[in-house]
Amino acid sequence: MPREPPVLDYQLLKNHAGILLVGDYHSLAELHEVVHDVNDRSPLLRQDDGPFLGLAYDVRKAYEQQREILLPPEGFEEIGVRYGVEILWPVLLVQHRMLRVSLGYLDHSKRHQAITYALEAVIEDALREDFGTQGQAIIDRWLRLDPDIDVFEKLDSRGAMFCSWSKTQRNKRFASLLSSFGLMFGIESVQQTAESVSSRELQRWEGVEWPDPNW
Repeated sequence: MPREPPVLDYQLLKNHAGILLVGDYHSLAELHEVVHDVNDRSPLLRQDDGPFLGLAYDVRKAYEQQREILLPPEGFEEIGVRYGVEILWPVLLVQHRMLRVSLGYLDHSKRHQAITYALEAVIEDALREDFGTQGQAIIDRWLRLDPDIDVFEKLDSRGAMFCSWSKTQRNKRFASLLSSFGLMFGIESVQQTAESVSSRELQRWEGVEWPDPNW
């Protein structure tokens, strides 16, 4: 039986925290399978059970009906039951970039591409809706993020800082937070603004338990 193309969707969480990633059973199961395959073969990943694999764990919990269950609206039963899981913005964006860039190092199929691009489209739409005029700047910085072998170590302090921010701070500073993953971060010649994330700030969040993101 031919596979249906992946169908993913989203709902925004509160306070610019992230999204509820939504899909039917087959689309989420496909994403789970592809993430596991990339995790096993990508030269950019050095942990067998690290944060990248957390994406597979989250979507598995969703389609196993252990997270959000979304029933079809009354009168639209043909939509079918869908499943969702909450994911913070910095976590999802780094996970997706690792997925996307890793494919460039691996033999892969159109199935890999289909689910990867479906997730990318959902993220772009959600960022534009969530951040309004800041949305495109955030998308541009996210798509320039080149994941290296230390990217998830960097995520530890950046995720903690993001969770501590208010809704207003996330709107103003998230683009700068994404830039802080780059190789040029911390170089004095790079122009800084009042909203820029500094290396001194990030040092204070290293090894700190992530606060409640209020999502």
